[in-house]
Amino acid sequence: MTTATLLVTDVENLGDIIAHLRAAAADVGCGLTVRSLAGDEVDEARAAESARRDRERKRLPIPVRVDLHTLAEGATVDAEAVLRGARARGLRGGATVDEVRRTTKR
Repeated sequence: MTTATLLVTDVENLGDIIAHLRAAAADVGCGLTVRSLAGDEVDEARAAESARRDRERKRLPIPVRVDLHTLAEGATVDAEAVLRGARARGLRGGATVDEVRRTTKR
């Protein structure tokens, strides 16, 4: 299975960003999972609320990662295509491709 990772820095708007990314990922045959930088699954609403509190306290919110994975055997993940698709749907920032975490599992 091929995977790739996007990094989301605009965590206060996580719900909107994930909605755009999820739709774009589905268009190219991918699924996604929202995780902390450590790899734990994230509750999107809680993460957004925590990020808002961090901003109020003048702290930088902790980014989250979005792990993309193929839904079909033998397919590949194109994180750039997912990000382009999300931007075409109205995403205006807050997410980027994380080149370091791109992996291919066999």
